Amino acid sequence: MKKLLYIIFGVMGALMFIQCSDWTEMEPKFTEPVNINGEDYYKALREYKKSDHPIVFGWYSEWTGTGTNMNNQLRGIPDSMDIVSLWGGAFNLTEAQKSDLKEVREKKGLRVLYCQHITDIGRSHTPASVENDFIVDGVQYNSKDEAMAAYWGWYGNYGDTSEEGQEKAIRKYARVIIDSINKYNYDGFDIDFEPNFGYSGNLSGNSDRMHIFLDELSKEFGPKSGTGRILMVDGEPQTLNKESGPLLDYYVVQAYYCRSDEGYSDALDGRFDRLLNKFGSIEDEATILSKTVWCEDFEKHKGDGGPEFTTRDGIVTYSLKGMAMYYRPGVDARIGGVGAYRFNLCRPVNDYFFMREVIQVLNPANH
Repeated sequence: MKKLLYIIFGVMGALMFIQCSDWTEMEPKFTEPVNINGEDYYKALREYKKSDHPIVFGWYSEWTGTGTNMNNQLRGIPDSMDIVSLWGGAFNLTEAQKSDLKEVREKKGLRVLYCQHITDIGRSHTPASVENDFIVDGVQYNSKDEAMAAYWGWYGNYGDTSEEGQEKAIRKYARVIIDSINKYNYDGFDIDFEPNFGYSGNLSGNSDRMHIFLDELSKEFGPKSGTGRILMVDGEPQTLNKESGPLLDYYVVQAYYCRSDEGYSDALDGRFDRLLNKFGSIEDEATILSKTVWCEDFEKHKGDGGPEFTTRDGIVTYSLKGMAMYYRPGVDARIGGVGAYRFNLCRPVNDYFFMREVIQVLNPANH
């Protein structure tokens, strides 16, 4: 097995050197690689994905599964990426998307998640006739709120506003999302949770309601489910109830434009301390660290991997690489991983150079 893993990383290293040696020029000079890998390679790759290691993650946008190049195909991402969250276009798949999805999941062991902003109950899963026309079961309502309450059971100040009524509606909403994810057999749910950054609502703005929501989801996803499918929150996991923490596989932190491990409140240490302050009474520091995934914004930084970043050891690099080097002094655990928003945008620029490099930083090949 070790020999096969060496082959995987050896091939990756060679491709990275060949295709990205001129990356600083940011010219798409590379050509589409020819797949010369056999089943032994892919078997070892799948086993590697199952092992305990820091993950490399990203949000993938503009997915079509087609094209004369790999710019919009999951097949084109680095083989050793662990988890991809679909940023739009997760449902009503074309045959090309279905084929692309099947190949990367079954052959490469990639885990693909559904991603959605959570704000108000019903978001993204309410029929247009209800949300736009205010019609439920043939009855015309006077407002969206009334129609949503009639459909879900509770919405804002309408419907059954008792605690029991609210909980029933929240769990109903969670089950509808579960059913949608199951229909496409995705590997889990990535909840985009940003109540303090423009995405507050009657669900996301209340941590007790969010816990009910997560509790229902945890029956099918996350560490409590026993299914192996992923449940994670990105954005502001530190604002959840502490009891919600053990329901999640990962705390995904949008540490965009971060410049150091320490020295100011939004440095990585400050961000980690907020997680520790919230969940530290029910999870130890090592566990929290192993669940933490730092992320950079490649919509803005696809060409350079992030702003200049200084580690606690004085190493100066780009932010995504600095995040991959993060550790807590005295804590016997590694960071959960790193990721990037819209990481696919760097494919036509530098063929995923920065994603490939952090894979090697987190899980270096042994030669």
